[in-house]
Amino acid sequence: MIAATIALCATAANLNAQGAGNQPKIQLMEPVYDFGNVLSGPSVKHTFKVKNAGASDLVISRVQTSCGCTAAAPSKKLLKPGEEADIAVTFDTRFEKGHSERVITVFSNDPQNPEAQITMKGDLKIEVEAKPDDLYFGKMKLGTEQTRQVTLTYVGKSKDFKIEKISNSNPHIKVAQEALKDGKPGAILTVSVEKGMPVGAFDDSIEIITNQQPIQVRVAGHMTGPITLAPQQLSFGIVPHGQGASRIVRLTSSGSRAVQITGISSSTPSVGTKIDPVTPGKEYKITVELRKGTPDGQLRGQLSIKTDDPQEPLLTVPFYGIVGVFQG
Repeated sequence: MIAATIALCATAANLNAQGAGNQPKIQLMEPVYDFGNVLSGPSVKHTFKVKNAGASDLVISRVQTSCGCTAAAPSKKLLKPGEEADIAVTFDTRFEKGHSERVITVFSNDPQNPEAQITMKGDLKIEVEAKPDDLYFGKMKLGTEQTRQVTLTYVGKSKDFKIEKISNSNPHIKVAQEALKDGKPGAILTVSVEKGMPVGAFDDSIEIITNQQPIQVRVAGHMTGPITLAPQQLSFGIVPHGQGASRIVRLTSSGSRAVQITGISSSTPSVGTKIDPVTPGKEYKITVELRKGTPDGQLRGQLSIKTDDPQEPLLTVPFYGIVGVFQG
């Protein structure tokens, strides 16, 4: 009995070994390509080699790259045992600096390694630098204007550096250019957020095209109107099963004209509201009720508050909470 069992186990092991030996096997000839130190801007290209080191056909179904990288289709998608294929990869280094790497995933029918990975990495040096490269204007009052300056410096070796084009998409953000005072290659950019910027968050990107390397400068901020909400978001916390909860939001207007709330809606029927004028036209108390019997679970939604103010006709207040016992 014992001898028969051992014999059966040995036979099964031999069959498994034979089956494993008859499978495709992907082999990455150079899994990591280090391109060393290069200037940011020009694309880095490299061709990786993939081999079928198994005993049956290897099928490459697709190749997927991480952001900022592209890969051509393999030179062969079906590799016989011992055959090789090329995968040409291009790394876009524009707007990159410092140590960077990209991962390329090769999907195949290799049962042991169905998602093989190859990597391109290196250190990118910039020729054109923007300081700062991120402008945050914070909260601005409606009808006001602010400016910030960005200094562009060229640290490369070319003697004919020049800025060819500066563009951005937001019509209320203007960019003016002047030469550096020391006469060196580069420029000073004066970035202005104009009075006409509407209420709400703004986020733009200044694209600076040079004859050497493109640069991006992000511009962000928030234009606030005369109406304020406190708090700007609501938490009901953890509400016991079957019970309700209430919170207060105050709407205040500091403008010269009277403001009326023309309507409030909730994204979920479990949350209702009641409006009480404190100072009509200037201040309102909004009672926000989480109704009893709301189903257990996570609660997320928002209030939409409509006003007759032409600058801020719609305001939103996100709300969230947990009803009953939290189930992670």
